[in-house]
Amino acid sequence: MPVNEHDVGSTFGDEELQAIRHVLSSKESLSWGSEKALFEREFAAYCGARHAVAVTSCTAALHTCAQVLRLGPGDEVVCTPQSFWATAVALVARGVTMRFADINPLTLNIDPATIEPQITPNTRAIYVMHYGGNPVDMAAVRAIADAHGVPVVEDCAHASGAAYRGAPVGNGDLCCFSFHSLKNMTTLGEGGMLTTNNEEWAEEVTQLRTMGIVGRTEPRETTDIGPYPKPDFPIADHAAGSWDLDWTRIDEVGTNLRMSTVVAAVGRVQLRKLDGFIAARARVAERYTEAVESIAGLRGPLVAPGDTNAWHLYPCFIEPEAGVEHTELIRFMQQERGVQIILRFWPLHLHNALRARGHEFGECPVCEKVWFEQQINLPICPDMEKGEVSAVCEALAEGMEKCRA
Repeated sequence: MPVNEHDVGSTFGDEELQAIRHVLSSKESLSWGSEKALFEREFAAYCGARHAVAVTSCTAALHTCAQVLRLGPGDEVVCTPQSFWATAVALVARGVTMRFADINPLTLNIDPATIEPQITPNTRAIYVMHYGGNPVDMAAVRAIADAHGVPVVEDCAHASGAAYRGAPVGNGDLCCFSFHSLKNMTTLGEGGMLTTNNEEWAEEVTQLRTMGIVGRTEPRETTDIGPYPKPDFPIADHAAGSWDLDWTRIDEVGTNLRMSTVVAAVGRVQLRKLDGFIAARARVAERYTEAVESIAGLRGPLVAPGDTNAWHLYPCFIEPEAGVEHTELIRFMQQERGVQIILRFWPLHLHNALRARGHEFGECPVCEKVWFEQQINLPICPDMEKGEVSAVCEALAEGMEKCRA
């Protein structure tokens, strides 16, 4: 039985269709309707965060993090190497130096013990990712960040519905969520949210997502523009304060990152279903774990006591003593048994754009060994049928036996 990850990471029903119909049949703006503010308020409450700002993607949220932190050339951030390219895009674009810590091979999350050696006087932030929905050890990371007076940016693209020590992920400094079609909840293919407990940052992100400017202004001596006086009645002229104010310093210029009303309406429905989606994923993960534990030479991921893994991904690992070659097992599962294996993610420091900036093999030996020799990501989504899960487990067991040296 061929088994592929489904086209969406969650499921849709009549509730989403009703939400779309409601927006389209209402007289509210498709760009500025009330659904967005409601979605933000509900998502912030779900995460236990003070503020949430809806944007077009997690990548967009990460972009605004670099803006509010004023990151640029000469600045450094400490990053995890086990993440998607989107985590690095804004940093690379802005000329920020990325210094890579290594990972915990049991969780694929950043190893806090490897962060401190990467801290320098130029460090401006620590970037982490909750890999696969498995929470990072935030207490350890937070202690390092506080000791050096730097914020933590959390890539929560996989972590909608995850919890660290009983508290929802997303109640930190700057936390970025994805609602892409493959994620645990989705908003019509694309969408994202930034949560924060910092009011100033929330206000700036809100400005920047709508082509706003962040900096300093002063009142103009006159409200005339050349020979033309400011109209003495309200007029929609898109002047954006140009009659009344002059910029004396421009720190950041935003772009259009607004979430649409209909997308937010779907997001509200998906948020109400999120806990059910996570429970369904957990049932698949439980069956995988039972199978992995019964196969000699394999191990599953470690989830710390008190944490809730959102199970966006299910990684498992070939033990070194198993005598099974990584690529051959993947080849067997894909070509012989039709089980899709997507290796998430190519080590970030080895991305060709970062190699072009001087990064090289050997920087993160644990991540490299795990990715090239041990890591397998099994397909997982909430509507996987029992037969599909069984087919994956059977292929994995057969592959481990046939690929032993």
